[in-house]
Amino acid sequence: MMKKLLFLFFLLISLISFAQDLVLIKFADKPSSSTYFDNPLLMLSQKALDRRAKYDIPLDMRDIPVEASYVSQIEALGIQPILVSKWFNGVFAWVTASQAAQAEALSFVTEVESFVRNQPKAAEPKGDKFQLENQGVNSPEDVFDFVYGATNTQVKQLKLDYLHNQGFTGEGITIAIMDNGFPGVNTVEGFSYIRNNGQIKGGYNFVDKNENIYSRGSHGTVVLSTIGGYLENQFVGTAIDADFYLFITENTDHELPDEEVNWIAAAERADSIGVDVINTSLGYSEFDDPRYDYTYADMNGQTTFITRGAQIAAEKGIMVVNSAGNSGGNSWHYITAPADGVDVFTIGAVNSSGDPAWFSSYGPTSDGRIKPDVDALGSGAAVIRQDGSIDFSSGTSFSSPIMAGAMACLIQAYPEVKPGEMRQKVRQSAHLFNNPTNQMGYGIPNFETAYNIMLAVQDVNTQTEISVYPNPTSDVLSIHSNSPVKYVQLISVEGKIVRKFAQTSQLNLQDLPKGVYVLKVQLENGKTELKKVVKK
Repeated sequence: MMKKLLFLFFLLISLISFAQDLVLIKFADKPSSSTYFDNPLLMLSQKALDRRAKYDIPLDMRDIPVEASYVSQIEALGIQPILVSKWFNGVFAWVTASQAAQAEALSFVTEVESFVRNQPKAAEPKGDKFQLENQGVNSPEDVFDFVYGATNTQVKQLKLDYLHNQGFTGEGITIAIMDNGFPGVNTVEGFSYIRNNGQIKGGYNFVDKNENIYSRGSHGTVVLSTIGGYLENQFVGTAIDADFYLFITENTDHELPDEEVNWIAAAERADSIGVDVINTSLGYSEFDDPRYDYTYADMNGQTTFITRGAQIAAEKGIMVVNSAGNSGGNSWHYITAPADGVDVFTIGAVNSSGDPAWFSSYGPTSDGRIKPDVDALGSGAAVIRQDGSIDFSSGTSFSSPIMAGAMACLIQAYPEVKPGEMRQKVRQSAHLFNNPTNQMGYGIPNFETAYNIMLAVQDVNTQTEISVYPNPTSDVLSIHSNSPVKYVQLISVEGKIVRKFAQTSQLNLQDLPKGVYVLKVQLENGKTELKKVVKK
C-alpha cells in the first residue's frame, strides 16, 4: 500500500513538473545598446525613424534588440521561444516549472512572469473569441447611392465623405491589420484596387510561422474590406488609398494567451517597418484554460500583456485602434483587453440611427477611465466576404476598422499632429463629448468638425512666430520669422523628411512633386513651428 501511495505521489510530481505554463522570462539589460543607438538603421527602418522624428519621440531601450547570447542560454535549457521581445526585453515561452526555475537562476534573468491569473477551476462555456459579426443582417433600404453604394451609411455617419472630397483617402498612410486570416484578399475583385496598386506591402502568419497570409479564418478579410475594399459605385472602404500589412495573430484552433504574444510580435514588427495605424478587431478576457482568465479588475490599462504591448505601440507614435468588444448583452458586460489601454483608441458600435448597438461592450475601465472613446457603425455594417460578395454584418469588429480608416485619412490631412492630440480632437468632435456614457463614450465623431478644429488650432499656434508665402507655391517658398531659425525640415504626408534646410529664409521647392507637405521650423529659442504647405 505504501509503495502504491509513493508511486502515485511521484507520478503527481512528475505530471506537475512536465505541465507547461506561458511565461515571460525577463532580462536585466541590453549590453549592445550603444552599437544600436549609434546605428539606428540596424534596428528600425527609415520609415519608423521618420515617424519618431516627426513626433519628437526619442529612441529608447525598448527599441534595442534583445541580447542574442541571453536567448541562446535560454534555448540551451530546452526552452523554445514563441517570441523574443525587445519591448519586454525577454522571451515569451511555454515552460515547465523546472525550466522556469532554471531560467530564473540565470544571472541575467530578473524575473519569470507567468500569464496564469487564477487557480484551476471548472471550465465554463466561453464567448466568441472575436469581436465578431452576427451573420446576414439585412441592409437598410437607404444604404445604396451612386458614390458609396453599400458603405454609404458607415462613411457618411462619420462625415468622412468630407475628408474624401478634400482628397484625403489614406494615401501614404500604412495600416497593419491583426486578425485571424485573409483568404480571398489575393483573388476577389473587391480587393483588386489595393492589389493592383501595390498597396498590400506584406504581412506574416504568426500562428503558422510562415508568410501564407491568405489562409485560415476569413474574419480578417471582412475587417480589411471596411477599410480597403472597393467596387466602383457599390462599395468604398474608409481609406482605400492606404497601404496595408496583414498579420495573422489569432489562432482559431484554440483560445490561449499565446495569441497575445502573437499580437505583440506583430506590433513590434509593425513599429519597426514604420506602420502608422494598427487595427485589432479582437479582445481577450476568457480562455480555454480558465487559469488564464482575466477579471474586470484586470481591465486597468496595465495588467494584461497585450494591453501593455498596445501601450508601447502607442508610445512609439502608432495610432492603435481596437474594438470595444461584443459583451454588452452578456455577463462579462465590459470592454476586453487591449481596449482598456490608456492610449488605445477604443471603438464602440452604433446602428444606422446612431443608437448604441445592444452588443457593444460597456466601460469604464476598472480604474475609472472613459471607454469606449468613440463609436462607428457596427450594426449592419457593409463588408466584402472572401467569395467577393457584399454582405452586411454586425459587431465592434467593424466599427473599429471603419474608424481606423477614418483616422488614417485624418493623419494624411495632418501628418504633423501627434496621435494623442489627434485622438482628443476626434473625441471633441463627437456628439456626446460633454456628456459621455458608459456604452458610447464620447459618441459618434464628426470628421468634418475634427478637421476644422485641427485647422483652427494649427492656424492659431503657427501664426505667432513665423509666416510662409506664397502658399500654395510652384517654386520658391519664403519664410519670415520673428525669431532666429535654427533649421527647417519639409515632411511628406507619409511622415518622411524629404528635405532639410539650414537657417534659410527662402526654400526652392521647384523640383518637388505636387502635393501637401508640412514645414517644420525649429527656432533658436527652442520652439517648433509647423505650417502646412501646398506645392502646386
